[in-house]
Amino acid sequence: MKRIALVGNMNNNFFAITRYLRDKGYDAHLFYRLAMPHFQPMADSYRNDYVSFCHQVDWLENGFHNADVEDVRKVLNGFDFYIGQGEEAAVAYKAGFNIDVYYPYGSDVYKYAQLPQEYALKSKIKSLVTGSTDRPSYSQMKEGTMAKYLKGAIVDARYIFADATNDEFEAKLKSLQYKGIYKKVPMPFIYYPEYERIDEKALPQYLVEKIRQIKTSCDFVLLYHGRQEWATYHNQFTGKNTHHLIQGFAGFIKENQQCNACLVMLEYGTDVEQSKKLIHQLGIEDKVYWLPKMYRKELMYVVQQADVCCGEFAHSFLTFGTVVEAMLMKKPIITHRVDSYYTSTYPVLYPCYNAREPKGIEEAINQAFTNPEERLRMGDEAYAWVKKNFIEKPLQKLLNIIEA
Repeated sequence: MKRIALVGNMNNNFFAITRYLRDKGYDAHLFYRLAMPHFQPMADSYRNDYVSFCHQVDWLENGFHNADVEDVRKVLNGFDFYIGQGEEAAVAYKAGFNIDVYYPYGSDVYKYAQLPQEYALKSKIKSLVTGSTDRPSYSQMKEGTMAKYLKGAIVDARYIFADATNDEFEAKLKSLQYKGIYKKVPMPFIYYPEYERIDEKALPQYLVEKIRQIKTSCDFVLLYHGRQEWATYHNQFTGKNTHHLIQGFAGFIKENQQCNACLVMLEYGTDVEQSKKLIHQLGIEDKVYWLPKMYRKELMYVVQQADVCCGEFAHSFLTFGTVVEAMLMKKPIITHRVDSYYTSTYPVLYPCYNAREPKGIEEAINQAFTNPEERLRMGDEAYAWVKKNFIEKPLQKLLNIIEA
């Protein structure tokens, strides 16, 4: 039985892959730091049977340069195969471990690995003149920045697995000048067997009651469960044009004033308050419900109860959190997608209501609302597509490399 170390867990990605590998008979173990409360194993499971193979590490508690590389070596020695992602992979690389398969999650490629590899001379001199515990020492600065090791983990990985994305992201990845083999293989970041049956008794009571209230009040539930990102600029990839969705929904309500449709969103992201102000300005506050940020095991119940889900309306991405979660629950999707980016990898794409601008989104909502049989068919077809192309085929490609 091969022993596999999965190092990193951004967005809870590797917890899913760890469980898939264990289902296949591998002795797979997850090593992760608790970066955010909703990105940990307990957020994605109704049971606690994962404690024997999921290990929270403290390598980065005191900063990257103070990580105990000897402890990292002690923990990671003895594995046959290494799958990596993010800062934990950077620490493992610093400790001397080369990653067999690296799965990018986004900002590791377009932001963090692009940062300076060395500290500026001014910073090095300052560290000598004014010793401080809140910055790396001179000797640590001589080693290079964390970005240097993250880039190294990516560049020297035997394989890079990432789904077909768009020209901008592809350019950022190529600029790293990776040495391994890049394959357009998605990362199966959701363990779908967990959500084939959802028991309401395992959920917070407030959430069950809130969803029942919404379902009683509305005969059509439109869900957007991603981040509110549209008014504040962070970088070229962060924006999601959430305001397009809000404006499109407002247009639909204006044209269908007698319908009991509602929009459900999460208080999650930089621009929650800006979105609430826009909703107020458009006069649709009574048609919008807000839920708090929550664990995926709770969120998937919300997705299950929706009629239609939404992706994003700024950049074209094929597979990402909100759309994959929706498809695995057999929900049709309204999202922006440039099909020509993906047809060379996937001759057949999943069905969706393809829209980007507010008027197009309004028309998509209207089509979904007025054609319930069509949206049910689209949900079933999306489920079949994502299970085959996002779960089964990518896992087999990973297994082929593990066994090579």
